[in-house]
Amino acid sequence: MKRFIYITLLFLSFSSVSAEEKNMAILKAQYTAWKNYHGENHENPRRNENKYILQIGEGSSYYYDPQSYYVDSINNDPTGRAILQQATRDAFMQTIENGRNPFEILKAKGLMSGSSYKCRKNFASQLITVWDRSGDLYQYDVDMNDLSWELLDSTTTILDYECNLATADYHGRKWKAWFTTDIPVNDGPWQLCGLPGLIMKAETDDGDYGFEIIGIQKCNEPFKPTLVNPDKVFKTKRITFLKMSDYSRRNRSAWISAMTNGAVNVKADYKGNFDFIETDYR
Repeated sequence: MKRFIYITLLFLSFSSVSAEEKNMAILKAQYTAWKNYHGENHENPRRNENKYILQIGEGSSYYYDPQSYYVDSINNDPTGRAILQQATRDAFMQTIENGRNPFEILKAKGLMSGSSYKCRKNFASQLITVWDRSGDLYQYDVDMNDLSWELLDSTTTILDYECNLATADYHGRKWKAWFTTDIPVNDGPWQLCGLPGLIMKAETDDGDYGFEIIGIQKCNEPFKPTLVNPDKVFKTKRITFLKMSDYSRRNRSAWISAMTNGAVNVKADYKGNFDFIETDYR
């Protein structure tokens, strides 16, 4: 399997690739992503995990949460949307009647979205297009040149691949990443890329954010559509999006009250010590 992946990528790097082939993924990597939520007094953090897929093609890639993609697919179909809306109403009725958590009910039915974050890397333009939610859906670009790695001597083994260590300061956090030159693509999870091999694991120096590969396979499949309606997407800048998201979470009580014309008043403002994966917005 290792040898097949290496020969396939080596062949593509020296061959002319048609426009149709450039819309195809030849490798698919699965990652576990984690983040730790800290309470107001730094009590024991609560760990949250999501599964992501990275489709890797010639000159581009697509990174997304498959559970969110599944729910978005249902929501894009009129019949599926009606089923999802009814299931959501039922879940909240159970909350009113017996106090059950509506999100846990939807999760048990496989109808709860995971992460709203997804991105497409374009190595020719050196840009990463990001889609994410802060209430509404937003789109912004990230320059790959923001990320500069320092290669170190340390090695480890992940999924039977020998990996080398690299470090970088990126958008407010210090990162360390292990990559393998046995899979010679300069890609990785989230916005991480630019090393001489696939990034197999990466984490911040405090361990609050990280990604680790759990599987990789050859494939020949089209990139997943983003399922984004351009008429419902707000284009913005990365820093603007992060500032807006931070304001929203710290003033959620006022936001909920405004959205319901004062009918719902709850104490929902975030007062913990958790911060975003990128902290340079502050």
